[in-house]
Amino acid sequence: MEMKKALFTECLFTESDIESLRGAGVEVIKGSSSMGEDKLIEELQGCSIFIIGGADKASEKVINSTNLELIIFYGTGYENYVDMEAANKKGVLVCNTPKANAYTVAEHAVALILDAVKQITYLNSSVKSGQWQRRDTWNLEGKTLGTVGMGTIGGYIAGIMSRGFKMKILYVSRENKTEYEKEFGATKVDLPTLMSSSDVVSVNASYSDQTVNMIGEKELFGMKPESVLVCTSRAELVNPEALKKALDMNKLSVAAFDSYYQEPAPTKENDTWGLLSLPDNKFIITPHTAYGSKEAKENMNSMVIENIKSFLESNQPKYKVA
Repeated sequence: MEMKKALFTECLFTESDIESLRGAGVEVIKGSSSMGEDKLIEELQGCSIFIIGGADKASEKVINSTNLELIIFYGTGYENYVDMEAANKKGVLVCNTPKANAYTVAEHAVALILDAVKQITYLNSSVKSGQWQRRDTWNLEGKTLGTVGMGTIGGYIAGIMSRGFKMKILYVSRENKTEYEKEFGATKVDLPTLMSSSDVVSVNASYSDQTVNMIGEKELFGMKPESVLVCTSRAELVNPEALKKALDMNKLSVAAFDSYYQEPAPTKENDTWGLLSLPDNKFIITPHTAYGSKEAKENMNSMVIENIKSFLESNQPKYKVA
């Protein structure tokens, strides 16, 4: 049987994973991250499967310049990494690893909330630069958390903050989440009410044409001056110009993101939006790594293998998105 080849950028497979796929007739090729479009096309020659684990994308040019049959996004939010129109036109199947990292992302969101409220990153940098500057912070207990999007991740975050910090929970969702309303008294509200009533806003909605820039100047300017905005979804859900203006004008105290409007992020000197030049008590960012726990990677590896094996058996990956 002729082996199919699969390129995995920034490969996170164990040797056991690679052997499992070899036994199924797939040779895994380890690729680097951020190799650039032309180099990626060169590396994909002869490959049937592209596993996107790094920063490179399955662009229209990449898809049309290769003979891919299957694209697997290592994670959930594939939208920014795969040109779906080009893939559909060429008949390339696309899948991902949904919910494999949901609790990991929720834990990261909670860490960002604590960092932002308690100013841990800022105070750490301050002490290491020779200052011993105490600052007043505030308690989460009894305050209000608003979750924009109440899917699996939003539900986990709300549960942790409700049970662990006795926070009141507001949420925005297309559907009523009766299980969360019963479990910890979550209340469904509209977006303006959530933004103006919450001490912490956690953005967890899925990326789509409908959610891009869903939080703009009107929403940000309606926040409490001491409030915190945390986004572990795609950065594009929050309008960057409006966010910079709101932070400069102290309409909210701090924002903490796990992704950026360009990835990899530019240097602060080349940052179009100016957010990376803000101090750590205004803007905190991590490099799209909320999903990256050991346990989540094990889950995602298993789901990637499931996708490939089901594709080989039935021409339908298990977690197909299109």
